[in-house]
Amino acid sequence: MKLVYEASNALEAHMILNLLEQDGLSARIDGELLQGGVGELQAIGIVRVMVDESDYPTARQIIEQWDARQTSQNDAVQTRKISSLGAGFLGFLFGVGVMIVYYHTPVSDERIVLQPEITGLSVSDKCRELR
Repeated sequence: MKLVYEASNALEAHMILNLLEQDGLSARIDGELLQGGVGELQAIGIVRVMVDESDYPTARQIIEQWDARQTSQNDAVQTRKISSLGAGFLGFLFGVGVMIVYYHTPVSDERIVLQPEITGLSVSDKCRELR
């Protein structure tokens, strides 16, 4: 068996394994269970996809094609992230504008009708009366 791909985690390794098995290649994953000891082991190169020596050139070609598709999809995601950052900034500016308007709007107390000196009642008496 020959190393064809070093995965960053078990999920990625299984994706590559399934991709190779779809084309009829024999492959296996080494080091999948070592991820539990990442604090004590080297974190890079633990999970590896292995293939038969005779299948190595075909496997490399399949993985390179898959990797090229992933790179183009990541570029599209990066473009969306930039545009969403702009939308977030516009939302922040809108929120600042709303807060400025809110804090600069005058407040009037014209609707408050509690005038205890006119009615002769205290505020607590007036509240009891309203209940």
